[in-house]
Amino acid sequence: MIELKTPFEIIEELTKTIENTRKRKKLRQQDLCELANLSIATYQKFIYQKKISLISLVQVLYALDMMSNLEGLIYYDEIQTLDDIRASSNKTSLPKRVRK
Repeated sequence: MIELKTPFEIIEELTKTIENTRKRKKLRQQDLCELANLSIATYQKFIYQKKISLISLVQVLYALDMMSNLEGLIYYDEIQTLDDIRASSNKTSLPKRVRK
C-alpha cells in the first residue's frame, strides 16, 4: 500500500523498478542513458542518491517503455455540469443509520 510508505521508500521502490526493467530488457546503464538522452552521471545520481529532475525521470520512463506508469500522476477529473454533480452526489450518498 503506497499510502503507508515514506517519500524515500516510494523513490527507493521506483529506482528498483526502473533498474529491474532495465536489466530485464538487457540494457546497460550507458545504453539506457543514450536512449533517454541523459548523462550517465545523471542516471547514477538517481539510482544511488535518489535525486532526479522530473524531465529526466520522464525521459527514463519513456526510454524503458514505462509511460503507462505515469497515468495516475496526470489523471484529472473532467469538469462536470451542475446537474451531473447533483446526480452523482445522490448516487454516492452514505447509507442512512438504522436504529435497532
